[in-house]
Amino acid sequence: MKQQKMKQLVFLSLVSALLLSGCADKDVYQGGGEEDGKNTPLSPTEAFDFNLMQQVKVNVDYGFTNDYYIVFELYSQNPMREENGSWVKDESLSYVYTASTNKKGQYSSTIQISSDITELWLYTDYLGAISPVRLAVSNGEISYNQADYIAALQTKTRGVTSNGHNYLDDWMLMPGLDWDNYGLPSIVEKELSLPSSTVLYSIKETYNKIDGKKIKDLHPQWLNNNTTSEIKITKATELSLVFIASGANWNNAVGYFTYPTGTTPTLNSIQKILAFPNVSPISKISAEKRVGALLSGHEVKLKYWNEEKQEFEDTFPEGITIGWCLEGASFKDGNVKRESYAGTRYSYSSLNSDNEQRVVALRDGSTDQIVAVGFEDNADFDYCDATFYLKIANPGSIDTDAPELPSVDPPSTVNNTTTGILAFEDLWPSRGDYDMNDVMVEYKSTLYQNALTGKAYRIVDEFTPLHNGGSLTSGFGYQLYKLGQDGVRSIQVDGPVGWKIEADQSSPTIILFDNVRSVIGKKYTVTIELNDVDPKLVASPYNPFIFVGSRDKEVHMVNYPPTAKADKELFNTYDDVSNASAGIYYISRYKGEVELMPFGMNLPIIDFKLLADGEGVKIYETFPNFIGWVQSGGTKNKDWYKKK
Repeated sequence: MKQQKMKQLVFLSLVSALLLSGCADKDVYQGGGEEDGKNTPLSPTEAFDFNLMQQVKVNVDYGFTNDYYIVFELYSQNPMREENGSWVKDESLSYVYTASTNKKGQYSSTIQISSDITELWLYTDYLGAISPVRLAVSNGEISYNQADYIAALQTKTRGVTSNGHNYLDDWMLMPGLDWDNYGLPSIVEKELSLPSSTVLYSIKETYNKIDGKKIKDLHPQWLNNNTTSEIKITKATELSLVFIASGANWNNAVGYFTYPTGTTPTLNSIQKILAFPNVSPISKISAEKRVGALLSGHEVKLKYWNEEKQEFEDTFPEGITIGWCLEGASFKDGNVKRESYAGTRYSYSSLNSDNEQRVVALRDGSTDQIVAVGFEDNADFDYCDATFYLKIANPGSIDTDAPELPSVDPPSTVNNTTTGILAFEDLWPSRGDYDMNDVMVEYKSTLYQNALTGKAYRIVDEFTPLHNGGSLTSGFGYQLYKLGQDGVRSIQVDGPVGWKIEADQSSPTIILFDNVRSVIGKKYTVTIELNDVDPKLVASPYNPFIFVGSRDKEVHMVNYPPTAKADKELFNTYDDVSNASAGIYYISRYKGEVELMPFGMNLPIIDFKLLADGEGVKIYETFPNFIGWVQSGGTKNKDWYKKK
């Protein structure tokens, strides 16, 4: 009988040892609390949260006054790259954050980004905004005020010379026209003149590539017999040409010509008149130097050249048609000249050597006092190498048979995607081997927000278990711990069977699996419809956790609270030194190279290969810079997880 009891005790001891030794590490340390069975909680001054993310205050002010809101993006590096001599958007890069301004072009909020990011590039393709702009992260903040930014750039502009610049003999200058070394016309109006927000949205979408298709593909009817390139004046009026944007690599000059309506213009019968010597925006850079000066809204009042009187007049008379011309790659060193590989492009097809239509002009049907004008300078026919609008002073002054500018809805949604790898130790409250690979799960979380209100209305999460380096049976789940159940309208899970939603929790809690070994490499997709909540309440990766052996033994990242189902009696046993009253959870005192160690981490990378070869090796041995990061309280070696 005694021998049987002894066997039972040995068996129970072995079972207990196995339950407490999740990793195949010879140096399994069981730890031990103080005499009363509990460790002294960690004080807030000692604590380190092992957080690889930083909170950054973002202040953006584009200074709009026309109820115009735009979507902008923030990148950790320059989102533009040079391709065949042109600067194009690098579509291989992912932004770290995107949002929409209010109707005045302003945005202010706090975002979460990787802690090793020290500068951000502000980018948008919305008209009226300078882009891209490089901003330093300083004292946890980035700020951009477009008016101040423009003023700083313009202080570097040289003064306008007195007719000291050269131009082509077959072009004519309007009275008083001169320009500076960047091509800013001396006769530009002092106040910027942007059209309504609806017109800006329409111009942006129309003169652009949509899913790889251009105007030539989407609207071939606009390129028929010059129907959308010339503008017929039906009543005397003044006209202004207003710069909107330029996506060209060349530094082009733009002007106009007139001819009697109903006649066919020829190269010998028209007079080209220069309006903008250089249609490059102020943000354009070449060889690390600024090469443009124009802002969206820069306006030049056009003059009518009266051939009979040989003089310029303020008013364009009834019965004439205005056409457009562009001198390609012509502005250099303050002069306008002709390059053999480029030459002059005309809005009237027959004037071009290839008979191609080089301008698409579309009227705003709501007023008929605005005509959008898009130029094509070379061969891709997206008609966004220079975009303007013609401002017509008198109502009812142009022919309305020409096509209208399509109506486009303003942006309605923005979405932010966060990715990373969640890594856990399963031996909590004992310390384990700290290779941080007992359970590893890759996540991709996309948060959808209303563009104008900023409220979050949907989350789509993808979780893929990558690795199980422990010997214990571990499950995985997550909780939107800052959100009440009333913040959620529905939850849908697609993935292997076995997932469940815990309805008896105070916050939405989803359990994806209870045995990581059985689902390695299998993806779970969770779609959560929200009741228009503050996005700060649903910041990814929420509160992820594993549970080991049983549902009540939860292991979370440092300072993330347990759910209601967790066994709170395990805190401050073995090596855990949590301080629940101070919000300090799941951290251990460690008798090794560093004093404190976590049981779960959010690594803002998706390169599993970088992490995969550290089986049984302490994380600070796999990544030597980890020690300096911890010892500095997170101020140094912020990219330790990228360097072995």
